[in-house]
Amino acid sequence: MTAATGFLVVPALDLTPGTLLVAVGPGASGKSTYADTAAVDAVLCLDSLRREIGGDAGDQSVTPAAVERQNALLEQHLGAGTTVFLDSTNVEAHVRAQLVERARRHGRPIVALRSLPDLATCLTRNAARPANRRVPDDTLRWQHQLAREATPDALLREGFTAVHHIEPTPTGATVSNDVLAPERIADAVAVLRKAQEGDQEAHRDLGDYFPEYEGLVMQTDHARYLELAASAGLVATHLLIIQAGRWLASVDTYTSDLELPLASVALGDYASRTEAIRETVRAATDHGWMLAPEHKWADFDCGGGEIHIPIHARPKQ
Repeated sequence: MTAATGFLVVPALDLTPGTLLVAVGPGASGKSTYADTAAVDAVLCLDSLRREIGGDAGDQSVTPAAVERQNALLEQHLGAGTTVFLDSTNVEAHVRAQLVERARRHGRPIVALRSLPDLATCLTRNAARPANRRVPDDTLRWQHQLAREATPDALLREGFTAVHHIEPTPTGATVSNDVLAPERIADAVAVLRKAQEGDQEAHRDLGDYFPEYEGLVMQTDHARYLELAASAGLVATHLLIIQAGRWLASVDTYTSDLELPLASVALGDYASRTEAIRETVRAATDHGWMLAPEHKWADFDCGGGEIHIPIHARPKQ
């Protein structure tokens, strides 16, 4: 089974034709990188429009003209039913409200693509940009704070029809390739497997590879497990499997490095599919997790059935 990585990298989005896909994130958060591979008909980027109008992508003096041009092109695309990605920060609620209203007026779905690496990452990326493209640090901090406040729940309340993520929202320490070097992954997997088989020495060694992961691999209390996993910033999926006429529910945890299950804890044994889903969802939402949109749930035919429900940790307020 592969990891549900929808909150680590953007999956191939199955967008309804005519969707307005709106980036929401501070400068240097990966929006334009995503735009290079976005499966859309058109990309509207303020940097490109500033270059087109004034010859310099970083010339803020032409931003009002670039925004006016962006809005005119957006109207054309919405009217023509084009699937379009809006590559700008859109961190201010009033800006997003105008976009939601535009999409609603044209009868188009509007989907938020939230991009929020930690602030230090954004500042580092920003410092590496050419001087004319660099956002002032104070502005970047302001953008980052507004983007943090634009939680998935908040965006859905604003009128967005769905919310996706470019990267996981930091919730504390995370396990990433900055911590676990690629050349150490094979060793980490070997230690992990031994720990999962009950090897106590391997269990102790886990801390060398996954500092925030200790305490999870042998955890049997699902409430404590979910709390620990959420505070560590790990990604998880619920895995519901029907077996011998009963639905056995568990939650599996993943990290961005390995994209394979690092631990699993049983949630319960249920008489029906409906009960299993209801109780599993309740366990997740009661202990610091958010569910992916229902269309992201995967239902597999494995000789009885298997359901994967992606979940991710709620941003800390």
